[in-house]
Amino acid sequence: MRKLFENEYHDGANQIRKDHKNILNRLRSIEEDAAFVKEIAALFPSLPLVANERCGSWYIDPTQHKVHSVYFKSTDGHMGQWDFNMRRSNLHLLDILGEHGGCIIVDSTRRGKRIPDSLSKTIPIWCSTFNRAIAKHLNLSWDTSFHSLPSAVSRSEHAQIEARIDEFAQRLLRSGTIDMDRISSMVKKPLRPLWYTPQSSIFINDLPNFEELPFCPVICLSASQAVESGCQARPGYLYVQGSGDDQEAWCHGLTPRLFWQHRALLLGSGSAAECEKHARQLARSNDTEDDSSSSSSSFDYIGHTNIAIGSRLSGKPPSCWDTFDVVINCTPLEYDDNRKHKGYYLQLPIPEGKKGQQALFESIPTALAFVHDHLVKNRRILIHCAKGQDRSVGIALAIFVNYFDLQGM
Repeated sequence: MRKLFENEYHDGANQIRKDHKNILNRLRSIEEDAAFVKEIAALFPSLPLVANERCGSWYIDPTQHKVHSVYFKSTDGHMGQWDFNMRRSNLHLLDILGEHGGCIIVDSTRRGKRIPDSLSKTIPIWCSTFNRAIAKHLNLSWDTSFHSLPSAVSRSEHAQIEARIDEFAQRLLRSGTIDMDRISSMVKKPLRPLWYTPQSSIFINDLPNFEELPFCPVICLSASQAVESGCQARPGYLYVQGSGDDQEAWCHGLTPRLFWQHRALLLGSGSAAECEKHARQLARSNDTEDDSSSSSSSFDYIGHTNIAIGSRLSGKPPSCWDTFDVVINCTPLEYDDNRKHKGYYLQLPIPEGKKGQQALFESIPTALAFVHDHLVKNRRILIHCAKGQDRSVGIALAIFVNYFDLQGM
């Protein structure tokens, strides 16, 4: 009897895990959460939507909104690991805030939490650090306090983070890599995080006029409903909290852009298997379209250097060799013809996403050794990954840190 119970328990647990990664459940959950994001965006039409990559981008329909992006990691807000990360300074967000007077940053979380650490701690740390750095730089008297959400951050943790803000600000000022005069000219009011979740009470007839407030609002919007078990039955599907997270486990090559472009087809699927089939077909056709488009728009040179960062298309032979002397491919996929260019072609098979973090670090010495002589001889170098947004950027940064000065020489 006990063994029968154990078998039934394991069967049930396995089914829950399958349903949790079921692509149709994930996409329907994302659609539900995206409707909430759309409601909040409509309340504050002057504020741009900003996706905290990569999870947040699933919840913003790019066919209806211009989507900006940032990269704030929850780990920089974990207990005892609080940090202002210079490698993820998100300076471009200051341009957005300066232009629009605020923004709405969208993210989500799993496991029954109301709000991810990225929104409850990492972004508030970022706001307070810049406020304090600007105040020190200009000898300015304005709000430099650390602001947190009491329901997400205890008084003790708040005090511990507050005690570190001055250290973070001093590190920022001493770095020498950030133009504080430019930043100070853009940020006219102290940055202030505000929080909205599906559980928030919003008085739509008494919305704040942010232009009249003494701060620049950085609205931290957690898209998903907090469900204690992480999932909850809905009519026709299983709601999965934070469905946009951990996309490699369920998306089958689908991207947020493809989802929103083909939402009716995907959500109209009669089963998870049919939805998965559609997702794979869309991903394959997207690769084909990329390969048939112009490669000239698939890369960008960095400043006045001979180094460019690009997507996979930019490394497609034979055209890539007309433009570049050296190609570094940072993906597990490669064009076979590139292997013929020994000494001028390097593949670094770095997986996408979190799985590739360790591989990226391990690949840096190989990339540095390979590129040295080519830099000395002033050759044109392409560094590419799938989209030119992550792995290639990491390798390029390592090269610049090791071989270039602040003037790009």
